[in-house]
Amino acid sequence: MTSDKQEKILSAAWSVFLKFGYKRVTMGDIADAAGISRPALYLIFNKKEDVFTAVVRHNSNHRLEEIRQALGRSSKSAKEKLKSAFEVWTVRPFDTIMGSEEAKELLDCGFGFARETMEQSYASFQALITPILQPLVKGSPIKNLSAKQIAHILTSSVRGFKLVSKNSAELRAMIDDLLNMTLESLEGD
Repeated sequence: MTSDKQEKILSAAWSVFLKFGYKRVTMGDIADAAGISRPALYLIFNKKEDVFTAVVRHNSNHRLEEIRQALGRSSKSAKEKLKSAFEVWTVRPFDTIMGSEEAKELLDCGFGFARETMEQSYASFQALITPILQPLVKGSPIKNLSAKQIAHILTSSVRGFKLVSKNSAELRAMIDDLLNMTLESLEGD
């Protein structure tokens, strides 16, 4: 899904979802925001769930690519790389969504129809941070957890942090504490 028209629709849909949440938005709202007719929108997307799922995939892919590029040119420490990755993956979208009372329902994207897309996105993020952890795990006193398992624990924990954090400062602090605890455990005494 890379055509200019689709890109325009996804961008418009995201802004409408951010303004009104998912439940209140109609296909007509999305079409109006994209500057196209409802019939034209239906030629590309069959229903609102399809638009939303495509928006989730699109936004996730953009964040993943940003993280890939940043990690590819980074010479920072493992902790700084992880903090940077979680900033892009978790904190920025959290800030965006928290900016609208109506959009808070999007926070965990718990809609069943988008679940598979979200799980694939989180798996892709975990795959990006696993190599950062790999060298730390090799020399670690913790022998029963792989870098992949630790990446899964970190990602799953931070996913939950979004649900309990009141603001981005609290979310960042929780992520920082988790990373400190994890990395210190990997370093041992």
